[in-house]
Amino acid sequence: MENVPEFVLYEGRDLARMHEAVAAQFAPHRLRLLGKEAGPASFRVSNSQGDMALYRLGHGTDVEIRPVALQGLYLIHIPLAGRSSLVVDGEPVATAQDVVSPGQRMEIRRSHDSDMMILRIPRPVLDRAIELRGIPVVPGVPVRFTPAIDIRSPGSRAWLRTLHAYAEALKSGLLACSPLGTRHFEQLLVHGLLDSQPSSLSESLRRSSRHAALPGALRRAMTYCDEHAGEPLSIADMALASGLSVPALRAAFRAHLGTTPLMYLRRVRLDSAHQDLLAIAEGRHDGTVTDVALRWGFVHLGRFAALYKATYGTVPSRTAGLRGYPETARIRSACG
Repeated sequence: MENVPEFVLYEGRDLARMHEAVAAQFAPHRLRLLGKEAGPASFRVSNSQGDMALYRLGHGTDVEIRPVALQGLYLIHIPLAGRSSLVVDGEPVATAQDVVSPGQRMEIRRSHDSDMMILRIPRPVLDRAIELRGIPVVPGVPVRFTPAIDIRSPGSRAWLRTLHAYAEALKSGLLACSPLGTRHFEQLLVHGLLDSQPSSLSESLRRSSRHAALPGALRRAMTYCDEHAGEPLSIADMALASGLSVPALRAAFRAHLGTTPLMYLRRVRLDSAHQDLLAIAEGRHDGTVTDVALRWGFVHLGRFAALYKATYGTVPSRTAGLRGYPETARIRSACG
């Protein structure tokens, strides 16, 4: 099979043109030279008419790059040579391999001998994978991944090996001859990223995975809880959604999950409250601990705080980064 070379987007010593080529593929950015030119810049891309693209990038000199916030793209950076550092939303990333999500701001420094592999995943590709898991996608609220890829994790190491295999398959020309193979490879990378990299959707993904191996009636009850956790629910509502009687539903929860329907509902609500508190801490939502507790049906803030601490090892206000909200105040519902 004849090899298919990478497509050259730019190669040479004109960094102004290099700047334009990189901005066209990713995002407008400010480029600052930190050292003398040491070699030619190189910017190449490989794809096989799939949804993703894989880039190789080297500026040939020490540079600082400050892009505007990404819009609609996830970028995974894998250094192959040289030195690089990354700051995301003001926080240094401790690992060389990283994921940057839509809406996040970057500050990048790379050495003259840096050779960077960059995987670009459009947001709609990730959103489709999420919907295949039975999880609704919220318009305007992209999934946020933890930027640092921890190579101590077996799942992350396996995912990185898959990415390198994808790069080799592209370079060999194999995927150019197999559009179906390209799609399968891309799906493996997207779903593997969702499963291996911590994100704002991690808890929902874990629940979705747990549902998959359970009896259909129990899955229906759990899905009903997940989708209606912010509403007043009873075990009778859950039984009706599942198609089982109340005693049969209780028996199914005990047999397969080791819990009761109402304890499961409480955990779903607690997980949802946890995600809301993280969103407040990250500046994606406004509100207080009281707002979050009441939204998810916890009308006694002291009990909520105790349950939350027993589950997550800290108090709600600390997760949200808030101060001045008493953890033990009693909150009464509108009906007393």
